[in-house]
Amino acid sequence: MNNNSAELPSVKAWIRDRIVILALLILVFGAIGYISAGQFFEAKSMWLHPVREFALLLSLIGVVSLGYELFLRELSFNEYKAALEEIVNPDAVRLGIQGIYKNRSELGQRNTFEGLFKKVKREIFIGGTSLLSISTSSRELLREKVLGGITVKLLLMDPDSDVVEMITRQGGGKPTFLNEIKTSLMLLQKLQEEIEFSNPGTKGRFLIHTYDAIPSHSFISLDANDAGGIIIADIGAYLGRSHQRPSMMVTRKKNGLFEHWQGLNDSMWAESKVIIGGGPRKEEVDTKTTVLVSGKDTEYYDASSDTWRAASLCEQNSKWRGVKGSQWVWTRRMITLEEARTGSQHRFRAKFHLPPGKLQSIVRAEMYVRSDDTCHVTVNDVGLKQEYGGAEYPDPFIIDIEKYLVDGENILSFELINYAKPDAFVPEDNPAGLIYRFHIEYRE
Repeated sequence: MNNNSAELPSVKAWIRDRIVILALLILVFGAIGYISAGQFFEAKSMWLHPVREFALLLSLIGVVSLGYELFLRELSFNEYKAALEEIVNPDAVRLGIQGIYKNRSELGQRNTFEGLFKKVKREIFIGGTSLLSISTSSRELLREKVLGGITVKLLLMDPDSDVVEMITRQGGGKPTFLNEIKTSLMLLQKLQEEIEFSNPGTKGRFLIHTYDAIPSHSFISLDANDAGGIIIADIGAYLGRSHQRPSMMVTRKKNGLFEHWQGLNDSMWAESKVIIGGGPRKEEVDTKTTVLVSGKDTEYYDASSDTWRAASLCEQNSKWRGVKGSQWVWTRRMITLEEARTGSQHRFRAKFHLPPGKLQSIVRAEMYVRSDDTCHVTVNDVGLKQEYGGAEYPDPFIIDIEKYLVDGENILSFELINYAKPDAFVPEDNPAGLIYRFHIEYRE
């Protein structure tokens, strides 16, 4: 009895996922039957016309089913969903809430920065604690917007703030949080310099401010002073804890939440301190930073062709934790069911260049890594003994790799192992992926 009940959903899921193919097969089968009926039955046969009419009926069913699946079902579903949301939760609609996301990962999957910034006409305003993901993965996107005449305002914490020290103590005394803020400031200020000195006639503005209090929330505000403005805000302040914070997207509605978030954002900006001139902070004048993150620059080894190919951004599992500024990668977007059941093993790598003579000037060289299931890390042919995984851990593995680096080209290699799960029902039952960020700082 239990086996039958378990098999029934799988049959329904199989049919649902292949309904377009089934509709096409019905259409083709009916058309073939209609055309070939005359070859099997004589012109005067009493079966000729019933068979042709039945085949024609099948063809029409196939046409209608195919048209519905390709053009109408998604439209009907979206209209039904919108109507149902308005009936079930009219307060959310009245308050201007367009979406609620349980964590940053879900928010990132639903709304990429490229998608959010595409329709911006006047201003992008982003506030957070370190903005490391903005300063790394979205650097070129911000440059493009400023050069296109958009004002970009960035608000992050002051590394000298007492709050940063408090959050560091809550995190066990590790300087990770402080280093993230300093790294972001250096990268953003460098971008500010590049924009100001390389493009003096730019109509857009690139502004960086810092604040020294615990933020009421982190946010992304797009054209907030326009009728079509959007604000995405975290629900709850950052207190140095590892648990995820939900977010909401709101649009302007009379007496809605938009004005509430906009008022908080403007207050934080009004009380913040401007970073003057775009130059580095005094304590960072003589250092240079390089950040390498998993994403488009990661490669994997294709054994079938004996070549290294660009890795793919993979489908992120809902339980995975991220690494700021980085993206989960694998050989493809998603593993197959067979790979989930039998397991897999793949090699990845990333390269970076350390200028000659800078090896003795390194201030720090750290790598943050997570993987599913586990990976072995090699730095310039030196294999590290520990296995690294922790896709669901609150904190990533932090590896000090300074002693393994060399002048010139350096190679970080990852051997990713995804253990077999023979009872996997769908590929999502045994996901595979890798995420990392490498940060090196050295004196000029």
